[in-house]
Amino acid sequence: MSVKIRNMRFVKYTAVFLFLHSVCGITATEAEESLTLALSGVIEDKCEITIPASSSFDFSQQLAHTANIAIDCNQTMMVALRSENGGLKLSHTEGESAVVAAYDIELKIESIQFRMTANSVEIEQEKRFSAGEEIPFTTSASLDISLPEALVFAGQYNDVLHIEVYPNITMQGI
Repeated sequence: MSVKIRNMRFVKYTAVFLFLHSVCGITATEAEESLTLALSGVIEDKCEITIPASSSFDFSQQLAHTANIAIDCNQTMMVALRSENGGLKLSHTEGESAVVAAYDIELKIESIQFRMTANSVEIEQEKRFSAGEEIPFTTSASLDISLPEALVFAGQYNDVLHIEVYPNITMQGI
């Protein structure tokens, strides 16, 4: 009986080969070849920050303000902060006699456990912060800005705070 089963397997495989040979034109060497496909894909870098339209803070009466920020970044990122005046500058004062009220900044991105603090004086020259090894993707952040003391001199105070996010190429091993 074992001879008969072996013969049946031989007949079965021979029949399959003959079928493939006659229908598909496959020879014994072609049946053993393999096919290799090159597959690839590219996703462009994206790192964006959006602050709501009402991004102007008035410190005349209120010493602390908060804004929610939207972040969309598909890789690890850096955050750069820069204050144009190093604080809220009284508009009619210049040079050594300039009146500047320093303020404190806190930026929190909960989804990647990122928290940074700075003082406006420290970021008159741009300061960069690594947001760590986590990728934030589409998330939100909280920006808190507070004055330690109320403004006292009459006049208009202003500053422009620049917040920038961009890919952290050092975390990518470049």
